[in-house]
Amino acid sequence: PRPPTHDFCLRWHLPPVGGWAMGHPVAATGSPGASLRGLLMSRLANLDVASAVGSLSASSLFSDMRAVAGLAGLGLLLILFCVLLSNRQRNRRPEHRRPPFGWTVVAEECAAEFLVGGRWGETVEKRGDFGRVDVVIPVNGKVQMKAGHIHRWALVMERLNRERPEVQLGIQGLDFEYPWRLVTTTRCSRSRDEDEMWTPRPGGNKTIHERDVVHLELDLRRSPGSFFMAVNDEPSELLFADIPIQRPVMPAVMFGGHGSRVRVQAASRRLGQEFDAAKGR
Repeated sequence: PRPPTHDFCLRWHLPPVGGWAMGHPVAATGSPGASLRGLLMSRLANLDVASAVGSLSASSLFSDMRAVAGLAGLGLLLILFCVLLSNRQRNRRPEHRRPPFGWTVVAEECAAEFLVGGRWGETVEKRGDFGRVDVVIPVNGKVQMKAGHIHRWALVMERLNRERPEVQLGIQGLDFEYPWRLVTTTRCSRSRDEDEMWTPRPGGNKTIHERDVVHLELDLRRSPGSFFMAVNDEPSELLFADIPIQRPVMPAVMFGGHGSRVRVQAASRRLGQEFDAAKGR
């Protein structure tokens, strides 16, 4: 008896050794190599081009075309889904989200000292060394941080001048009024308002390096307010617990050395909650 004919199988698949070749039996004798050669010779010897072409019925051809088109469409949808998923995951990263504010030079006499760039004005760079070695000058966030809210942001130390690496981070009142609350990158010591002496970090000196990410959180929901900091993935620490909330404040970064550059980005941590959890509150 002849096996059933399937156009798809005849066009694309060799039958198994000892099976059928275009309707002719092939014996499964001898070595596998000899059987395979015999099978191929049998197919060539019995190949009838006209009958082979005739077997390509219109229905089977269109069926195959529909199957291929369906697979292609499915593959395209899968690729599109992967691209969208990748973009969504990418946009969730803090560096790809819109920052909470951009930078502005409030002191007009210092406008030439800074270069503000980026899509949202999120990057600021010091241009040239400031005239006095013992002085740093401010650039501020274009935002007013008011009572009743938690304000979170992160600062990426993209570049630090090697000769004058100190950058001071923190908050200042509008028009440079008090309160001032600042922390240095060289030792993480702290300063309040008109303090002439810096308060050492309780846990010992700590240096913030180039490419470090400094997470900051200002909690003004109750009086007095609290100011938290964490570097990279390190634990949260309380910088100040005496922030007056009666007047709005603005973020501040203070530079002295040429080429130092800082970028603000969206926050990815909840420092107050982390601090309370660590203290068992």
